[in-house]
Amino acid sequence: MQASGFDYFEHTADVGIRAWGATLEEAFARCAEGLVAYMVDVSAAQPVGAARIEVEGESRERLLYRFLDEVLDLLQTRLYVVSAARVRFEGGRLVAEVEGEAYDAKRHGHVHEVKAITFHGMEVRLAPPEVRVIVDI
Repeated sequence: MQASGFDYFEHTADVGIRAWGATLEEAFARCAEGLVAYMVDVSAAQPVGAARIEVEGESRERLLYRFLDEVLDLLQTRLYVVSAARVRFEGGRLVAEVEGEAYDAKRHGHVHEVKAITFHGMEVRLAPPEVRVIVDI
């Protein structure tokens, strides 16, 4: 298995994303990249712009939910395709630097809709660092 990455798992009428890394921060970042890669073709995406995401939460699960919700919002409302993410925790906050570019239908293809991030079945594991989240499609 790769040192970090993501894959998908089946869930009734929804899709699950499993992501892992050397650290929990890396697993969160790969999960965000997996979310965007499920929605659009990111193989040709270029890191030509950057954005900062900051969220607060009383648990790791709440941080993951709010972070992914912001990534989802970037694509759905601002048409920004995240191609890479770097995450760090600062107490009860998550700070992420994401790179990407404006959505281009010719290069990124059709957008596969994700309606929402869910708490159902969400898992955040410290050892080994891994997260699982189910998204409502």
